[in-house]
Amino acid sequence: MLLKRFLLPTLLLIVCSLRLSAQATTVYTEAWRTYKQAEDHRQKNLLDKAKREYEEVATMLLPVHEPEAELLRMQAELYAAKLAVRLGNSDGEKLILDFVRRYQPDPIANTALLEIANYYFDQNDLDKAVEYYLMAPRDLMTAAEQAQVNFRLGYAYFVQKDFDEAKRYFQFSRNVQGEYYYPTNYYLGIIQFFEGNYDLAAEQFRIAEKDPQYKPYIPYYLTQIYFAQRRYDELIAYAAPLLEGNNSALRNRQEMEQLLGQAYFESGDYASARPLLENYAKGNRRLREEELFQLGFAQYQTQGYEEAKKSFQEVSGQDTEIGQSTNFYLGDIALRQGDGVGARSAFAAASRQNFDEAMQQEALYNYAKLSYELGYPADAITAIQQLPQSSAFYSQGQQLLADVFSTTEDYARVLSILDGMPDRSPQLDEAYQRAAFLRGLQLLGQGELVESKSLLEKSLQRPVNNTYRAQALYWLADLANRQGDYATSINLTNQFLTLARSVEDLPPQSSVYTANYLQGYNYLKQDNYASALNYFTAAVEGIERNLPYITDTDVRERVLGDAVLRAGDAYFSRNQYDQAARFYDDAIRRQTVGFVYALYQKALIEGLRGRQAEKVLALERLVESYPNSQFADDALYQLALTYQELQRPQEALEPLRTIIRQYKVNSPLVNQSLLQLGLISYNLGNSEAAVNYYKQVFTSNPTPGEATRAREALREIYVDDMGRADLFFQFFETMPGQEITTDARDSISFRAAVSQYENGNYERAVNALTQYLQEYPQSPNVLPGVFYRGDSYVALRRYNDALPDYEAVINAGPSRFYLPALKKASLIAYNSVQDFQRSYRLYTLLEAAADSEATRFDAQVGALQSAYRLNDMTATADYAAKVAGNRNATAAQQTIANFYLGKIAYDRSQFGDAIPYFDVVIANSDDERTAEARYLRADAIYKQGDLDRAQQLALEANRESSGYPYWVAKIVILLSDVLRDKGDLYNARAALEALLENYSENSELVAEARQKLARVESEINSGSRLNTQPTDPNRLELDNGGN
Repeated sequence: MLLKRFLLPTLLLIVCSLRLSAQATTVYTEAWRTYKQAEDHRQKNLLDKAKREYEEVATMLLPVHEPEAELLRMQAELYAAKLAVRLGNSDGEKLILDFVRRYQPDPIANTALLEIANYYFDQNDLDKAVEYYLMAPRDLMTAAEQAQVNFRLGYAYFVQKDFDEAKRYFQFSRNVQGEYYYPTNYYLGIIQFFEGNYDLAAEQFRIAEKDPQYKPYIPYYLTQIYFAQRRYDELIAYAAPLLEGNNSALRNRQEMEQLLGQAYFESGDYASARPLLENYAKGNRRLREEELFQLGFAQYQTQGYEEAKKSFQEVSGQDTEIGQSTNFYLGDIALRQGDGVGARSAFAAASRQNFDEAMQQEALYNYAKLSYELGYPADAITAIQQLPQSSAFYSQGQQLLADVFSTTEDYARVLSILDGMPDRSPQLDEAYQRAAFLRGLQLLGQGELVESKSLLEKSLQRPVNNTYRAQALYWLADLANRQGDYATSINLTNQFLTLARSVEDLPPQSSVYTANYLQGYNYLKQDNYASALNYFTAAVEGIERNLPYITDTDVRERVLGDAVLRAGDAYFSRNQYDQAARFYDDAIRRQTVGFVYALYQKALIEGLRGRQAEKVLALERLVESYPNSQFADDALYQLALTYQELQRPQEALEPLRTIIRQYKVNSPLVNQSLLQLGLISYNLGNSEAAVNYYKQVFTSNPTPGEATRAREALREIYVDDMGRADLFFQFFETMPGQEITTDARDSISFRAAVSQYENGNYERAVNALTQYLQEYPQSPNVLPGVFYRGDSYVALRRYNDALPDYEAVINAGPSRFYLPALKKASLIAYNSVQDFQRSYRLYTLLEAAADSEATRFDAQVGALQSAYRLNDMTATADYAAKVAGNRNATAAQQTIANFYLGKIAYDRSQFGDAIPYFDVVIANSDDERTAEARYLRADAIYKQGDLDRAQQLALEANRESSGYPYWVAKIVILLSDVLRDKGDLYNARAALEALLENYSENSELVAEARQKLARVESEINSGSRLNTQPTDPNRLELDNGGN
């Protein structure tokens, strides 16, 4: 309290001098003693204890009505209420107001009002202070109290910028000498100055300057007011000289320097502004958003880009106009520093804010352009599509869009966008052609033949680029060949060959020589051996001529080797055995895939030349050297036939028995061999052995023709030779479906059901075959019926129904349907049903039953994939080694093996071992497996602690995997981790923000990105100088020392 209260001393004087009457009670005496204790405790600042004692006094004196007791009670109540306010009790204000209402108009009530007003003023709650000062009657105040109240009301209105009211109260006591004389003139001077009354202001300041307390503060306040009034030149002229010296008495020097720096900034003198603003920002001082922007912009304008970057980054996360500008300038700085990644992130942030529409559109275009240049085509496309036609960057954006479409691998998105643009420029037509062709090729590689054909045909609708046009014709021809439409394939291949003469740099897989190879097969399938021969020999010559320039292993080895064999076959079919032998010898010399077939064919040629002994030797060498070859059983069968032709039937028996013994599971010649064994045994007079062989036919899933031959042979032996018809009937009664009584309805019903299957009426086929199988469960046609029904289910995409049918065929044992059923069942179990235990079992059966190296290899690949999905790392490693070590493996198949070997090592945290495998995958493929390998390689490098390399690989992966959004999202999250670990929190944040803006497909990845974004933002905020506390725009900043 600035003024002393006179009421209490007066009261004490009266009480001490007054002689208590005889009616004074012990209550009063006890109350007085407690009151003195309260006074003592209040003087010692034991306020809570004093308050309770004052309350006790007031309560004790309630029944006493003598004047002196009432006066003491009033004083106790007043102090109790005052202390409640000072102690911050929730009922303090209420106690004061109750006291005022109870005792007005007694002057003591006015004292209470002044007390609470002063308390709120001291607590800087100026609104409350004003409220209570205005409630206090002036006529009950002393002159000193009036001076205090007028000053404090004036000061409160001054701070709230209500200068008219402030001036009115200051005027009341500006000439009253006393405690508030200098402060009143000081603030009144500021008001006069602020209102432009410079003479009056000078007069007031001259008075205030006489008080040493105010003299050091005047420059700061004047500087603030100059700044608030945007009088920057006057501020500079006034403040700059004051700050040049070493005036230690000058208060708020740093704040004045900041104001001077801001004045220079507003005047465009950034060189002068920068050191002043930097000096103000030193230390741990927290700065407002606009202060950090001014600092950063001054640094930016004076080429202090690294310093500007740090200043701007601290406000780059603000969703304000300043935040947008900051991000735009951060983008410009990053470009100047050659940091395209950082520039892209900054422009992306600026483009998400719309405070300045022109800036937003420029940032959006810059973001799109950088996204394209840095390999983020999907982001570039999204950004360009957001540019309105009214934008100054719309035209440039459309040109950029064409460039993006011409390079991106997100073909589906390009097609989706361009399908909605019927009036396309030639450049966009070419982009459409490219996307349709490459997407079609991608689907072809994934086995989606129908969709692939549709897109390849689309690419030819408005062809601009002859390279894409030629390749589309080639692959459409290839598709027609696969589907057995050889006439269409021939026509398309001829179109390709005509166009290819004028096109350079066609890839090896769709080149003139591979087209000749394809055309050779087309004519071969039509039995046009002369034309086939011409094209196969042309393919061989073309590949051999260009061999130094062909890098594709498949073309160099498989295609060339097979073309050599097929040329030999064409000569063979035309009975030109010498020429055929020359090509077969070439295949054998090359040891190409299928060279064992060439050995077999050469053996046949020896026989056709009449050199049976040489044929026998050749066949025996083949069986001995290559017993696991797919032609070993054919060689044995031919060997047996040759011995028979040479009238050496006894020697013919062993090759046939070898087929039964060693190739029973996977050879289609088992029943033929049994029939031959029966015939030879019968001719040698061994009827018992013959019967045994013929009976075995019926336990080996015979075809109807094979069953008929065996039955007729048994009838001849049992009935004609032995006269034992009873044994004949007895045997067939034990053979389900082989009963002697013929039911013509069986054959007719089966034919009717199969005709629906052959005609492509698969729904009807399923119903008809099901009915047939129910009616004739023991028929010899059950096995083909179940198989055809499985095929029909597949055509209807009812894979869960197809699988049991195929498995029933497999469980029946070897038959002509066994191998195709295994192939189809294993694919369904893995891809559709995703029962990997089941698919692994089926693939291992397929591997054992394979009739060719290609089939065996496909089975090994399937078993590899299934084993990995089962987390059977031992089996995975075994099959991966088989695939990787297979000399016949194509680059694509080698890639699969290396992919799983890499994943095994990665899952075992053997990152150094995993990386080379992923390198092979990335170098030799471009599909979703490749995208995953790119991510895993970058993550492996990251887990090894090589942050720079991990960042580089993550950026590369992001560029190259744009067609696979899931892996792009994984890569962006990894990139944010790398950037965070490198301390680049702002780019880490930008990466996650961009991801969350553009990706929503996988909820788990979105949740992970949000969690990591929250962590990064928390780390940014913890080290930021940004002061986010709101400021009251209606208050001036004043130093408390001036109060």
